[in-house]
Amino acid sequence: MASGRYDEKSLPHHGLHLRKNTQLLYGAENAVGKGVEFMKNVRHRMDITFDHRAPSIVIEIPQYYNGYKGILKRGGKIRCITEITKENLQYCEELVNTVTELRHMDGLKGGIAINENEYMATTVLQEAQPLTEVIYSNVDEVVAQGQFIFDTLWKNATVAQKKIKELKEGIKSFETKLITESSDSLIETEFGRVVRNSSEINICTSIDGLRINKNYLIESITNVLTNERVNTHKRIRILVEITRDNLEIVKELLDLGIQIRHIKDMSSIDYTVTSSDLIIAVKRTEKNDPSDSILHSNDPSYIDHFVNVFEELWKSSKDPERVIKSLEEETELSFIETIDDPEESVKLVSTLISSAKYEILAILPNFNSFVRQVELGMMEFMKNISLSKKNINIRILIVEETDNEIQNKILTIFNKFNGEIPGSSNSEIPLEFQFKGSGNFKLKILNSRLFTEIGFLIVDKNKSLIIESKNIPSIDMIESIGLSSYSNSHRISKSYASIFEALWNQAELYDKLKVQDRLQKEFINIAAHELRNPVQSLLGYSDILMNTTGNIESYSNFIVTINQNTKRLARLIDKVLDVTQLENELLILNKENFSLEKLVIEIVREYNNNIHLLNKNQLEIRYDSQLNDCNNTNTESRRNFGYVFADRTRIIQVIVNILENAVEFTDRGTITLRLNENMTTREILLTISDSGRGIDLEILPNLFTKFVSKSHKGTGLGLYISKKIIETHGGKIWAENCYDGNNKIEGSKFTLTLPSKDN
Repeated sequence: MASGRYDEKSLPHHGLHLRKNTQLLYGAENAVGKGVEFMKNVRHRMDITFDHRAPSIVIEIPQYYNGYKGILKRGGKIRCITEITKENLQYCEELVNTVTELRHMDGLKGGIAINENEYMATTVLQEAQPLTEVIYSNVDEVVAQGQFIFDTLWKNATVAQKKIKELKEGIKSFETKLITESSDSLIETEFGRVVRNSSEINICTSIDGLRINKNYLIESITNVLTNERVNTHKRIRILVEITRDNLEIVKELLDLGIQIRHIKDMSSIDYTVTSSDLIIAVKRTEKNDPSDSILHSNDPSYIDHFVNVFEELWKSSKDPERVIKSLEEETELSFIETIDDPEESVKLVSTLISSAKYEILAILPNFNSFVRQVELGMMEFMKNISLSKKNINIRILIVEETDNEIQNKILTIFNKFNGEIPGSSNSEIPLEFQFKGSGNFKLKILNSRLFTEIGFLIVDKNKSLIIESKNIPSIDMIESIGLSSYSNSHRISKSYASIFEALWNQAELYDKLKVQDRLQKEFINIAAHELRNPVQSLLGYSDILMNTTGNIESYSNFIVTINQNTKRLARLIDKVLDVTQLENELLILNKENFSLEKLVIEIVREYNNNIHLLNKNQLEIRYDSQLNDCNNTNTESRRNFGYVFADRTRIIQVIVNILENAVEFTDRGTITLRLNENMTTREILLTISDSGRGIDLEILPNLFTKFVSKSHKGTGLGLYISKKIIETHGGKIWAENCYDGNNKIEGSKFTLTLPSKDN
């Protein structure tokens, strides 16, 4: 018999100094003797745990069996925890009648015993054999610690009768229990059992959970896969948001053959579910700490629920290789996210607008949506963005079948932004608005019957937000928003941007058609006036001539008037025919080589001879010719200067059209025609300058468009025809105002170019 002392100290007890010690006892006789002594010292209670081998020891070894009976006979109580199995079932049934209360717990190792003042523990037990090695202590702190461990195990243990019935009748009992932080070994044991006994393991974990649980779950999996070589038949799946923080762990697990899928914004709950077990990590503390406790259940209702949740998440998850590649290449992973919280959608709108680098495109599906944006302050917010980030292009499109009332309301709102008095302008209401001081922020109305309840926001053609909008009168943004869909996919965002551009272009086309319609109506009025006056003159004078019986020479003035008005009608008809030919590309040019200089000189001479007929006696038309080198008197250069290959009749038509406009808007002064040659581009330039009133700034941008005119008797077709003729010859034509030193208009200048003869 041998014994050894592990620790020793002296503590006061009942006024006496008793030796407090901790001993390690070897040998069956010594160990059993200490156990018997321990049981004799029990006055009121003994709490004891032992593994599945111990029930046979208690029942078969008389010293222990009698010791238990002695405690009960003295009125003491015995609480006992063991692992009840099929092999020790008959001993446990007898043990139920031997102790005060027996409970079951899976995976117990060794055993501990505690009475009022003493503690014993063993790590080696053999069936039906006495103890051979025990630890004994009567140190108060050791006894208290042992009692705490027992009480914790007792709370998590199962009533023995339930387990016995389950084993005897083959009925599996279901339970849900909490294994707390004081039972780290039990948590590890539970994870290990689940991993070893399950053919399929599903793990759903957060970013931190994958790292924190590695000590328990991941290491258990790693050990099983490495040591037992069960890769071929064990299926392990993990759902986690893959980030740079857990990238290395994920790659390690993939190398072990574990299936991993990426899911964004994983909730903080961490759970493992198999066909027979559910383990939930209940609480986490610091970043690298293990779970504080786990909730274990074998209840099928819980298991089925978590399995179904896992399967749905697995279906919507993403392939890990693509995510890992994206992280390693530091590129953003594309995704589509559905948002059902209106407040979150509104916050996302602000975030996206703030993040814009060069472009913001938005479609508002109705006027009410525009009003809500104004009330929410979003329009003001974007205005400030456009002012602070000068390189950002912001365009907003309102899709609404508008009338004058709605357009007036939009104009009133917009005028407030621009600091103008609402309703101060009597001009036509525009369909495009631009913020004052911010040329990169435009708002346009698409006057369309297109019905949509979807709003778009596209930022930098990289991110897009599609919002379901309810067309309700309420100005509350939250009430008006339904589901939203957010994506950072470049392809998707670019596609939505294409839709925006198509609708924006449609709105611009509508604007042009509206202007064209207005101009066409004006042309009809002008054409009617142009036709009515000469026709009435022709009818009146022809009636007089038809009814006269005297000398017809006395009516020569009538004949002149008839002739002039007939020519006037002929010119109008020619212009209409020219427009028809030009728009249908039916204009035929009869080109020839001729001197443009000689032609200009002839036109100037004819106009000066007839200028008195126009009551323009204070007006002079002159020709000024010059070569690039003003001092060049070379006869050969002068002979070849100004020759073109063109339709002489059509060029005359263009020059006369421009001259007629210049004469009409110039009462006195000069009209100068000047020829020049650009040797670099091999072009002949003809400029016609006047000292008249200049070109109205309102029509200057559209001067060469059909029906644009400020003349009381013009049709607005002459310059349009002239531009088409020159462009058909491969030339260009443009117009501009001339200004004096005080920036005051003092005339206009038309310039046209034609390829020289050598071209």
